[in-house]
Amino acid sequence: MKWVVFATAPDQIMAEIWMQLVRAEGIRCRLQPGDTTNFLGISAYPVRLMTLERDAEKAAEILGQGAGEEEPDNGPRNTS
Repeated sequence: MKWVVFATAPDQIMAEIWMQLVRAEGIRCRLQPGDTTNFLGISAYPVRLMTLERDAEKAAEILGQGAGEEEPDNGPRNTS
């Protein structure tokens, strides 16, 4: 299955929260490799969230309902 970016969080903390919201609904989710740097601490830069292509629309809907003031960007994008 192909992984796609479905949202971009403003920073790593928000990305981790969004990822947990999506996972709580049973959808596989991960952060874009390279957007976080553990050895430097928490990233203050935007972090992309990924899911399987078939789940991208549902994942974006979940964030639209549960992300509060921060809005995920629109639609899935291919990362290939």
